[in-house]
Amino acid sequence: MDKSLAEIFRLMPDLRDFFLEVSRLEGGFRFNREDMEALGQAYFERYPEKFVQRNLEEVRLGYQLTRFCLLEKSLAGVKGELKPFFRQAFDHPESIAGLIAGLSESGRGPELAAGFNQLQAALNGLKIIVDELPKGMIKERFLGGLSTLLNVCYLLKVLFERTGQSLQE
Repeated sequence: MDKSLAEIFRLMPDLRDFFLEVSRLEGGFRFNREDMEALGQAYFERYPEKFVQRNLEEVRLGYQLTRFCLLEKSLAGVKGELKPFFRQAFDHPESIAGLIAGLSESGRGPELAAGFNQLQAALNGLKIIVDELPKGMIKERFLGGLSTLLNVCYLLKVLFERTGQSLQE
């Protein structure tokens, strides 16, 4: 990849265009501490933090941005046909039970378990990087995005195990 996520973000004034461009990369982008800090800086250039009369929609956009990037990077090692499943599950957690039922009934439960374990391992690795970010608003946005992803992982695990299968290898 030629451009960093921060550079792509600066080139794409519409967040949907940014998401589309990043999803095309299939997780093939650097996302180390410096990359996270650069993306956070680019976000705050566009949406400066205000301590008085905060714009809560801009704060939510920051969580959405970090959540999306963390998820896309985590999906890099997951089989291509499972990526839409996980994207929908994380975008619409209320649909998880139906999504799992569909995959389980088609006999793809073991494949789902393997994909989930890959995804969770990648998220755990990214969590270590987020924890290393210096205290401040960039880290706060990444922690907010990451906590939502980890909550959905927990929900996926619980609902999958209700089908009588396990996500543990």
